[in-house]
Amino acid sequence: MTVNMKLEDQYNDVLKKFRYGRKVGLRALSDTTGIPMDSLRGMEAGTVIPSADEWASLGTSMGFNGNVMERLHFAPERTPCLSLPSSVLPVREDYFGYAVWTYLVFHPGSPKRALLVDTGGLGETICQTIEKMDLELDAVLLTHGHSDHAGDLSRLGSQLPAKIFLHKADFSLLPSPLPSAIRFQRPEEAGDQLSSLGWKIGTQKATGHTSGSVAYLIHDVLFVGDAIFAGSSGKAENPDAFQNSLLSVQHLLTLNNPSTFIVSGHGPFTTVGMEREWNPFFNANPIMNA
Repeated sequence: MTVNMKLEDQYNDVLKKFRYGRKVGLRALSDTTGIPMDSLRGMEAGTVIPSADEWASLGTSMGFNGNVMERLHFAPERTPCLSLPSSVLPVREDYFGYAVWTYLVFHPGSPKRALLVDTGGLGETICQTIEKMDLELDAVLLTHGHSDHAGDLSRLGSQLPAKIFLHKADFSLLPSPLPSAIRFQRPEEAGDQLSSLGWKIGTQKATGHTSGSVAYLIHDVLFVGDAIFAGSSGKAENPDAFQNSLLSVQHLLTLNNPSTFIVSGHGPFTTVGMEREWNPFFNANPIMNA
């Protein structure tokens, strides 16, 4: 069986996230599944691949469909390789050696105007791209407050727009100091506040990875930050938030059309329909610990 290394998360990352969220110790998981603890350690280290029966047992114990893992996590040839609409330009940044996506969204009526969705930590690439393309930013839309998504806004300098959207629950996550001129606005108001500039933006709740995580729907592209990865989901901010993470994945994948593109902070681009098929967080039981 070939492990899909093209994804942001491999099978062992998924297992660790479920065990973390379910608050299940290795010994307890071994007792319920009958899998030796050494084997479980190897599975989480990525050195042991569960058998079909073991996947079924792990899924039953931690509330997900174990069989769904084979559809993407062991099928590299199925990794999505999608071309986004021309209105969206993904820019790959290097955040202390860690690849992260940031996105420019071009205005439908004025190609020199754009939105910046997440900052990628604002390394050199995105700033150079904005300058080279001579873009005017109408707004910065932040999916959440982690520094690889909302960091170093000061580096935008004169390109920093007046409208910057971030949920107040994530203010404490921001790296400091921040430019004194910044006044964050509520993500759910982005659609109303930017409609006069010709933008159509929908904001959708995506809590769990952080308390203030949101997703933005623009041009049939859903910008989810770390709420969803191809075949996985970002780690819940704490085990008690894991239920919210599952509910967010399920809400986003149910609310939006199957053809809607999903672009994450990390990893391959995907679609709502694809994630309904192979994301183990989609049909997972959110209330096992209730």
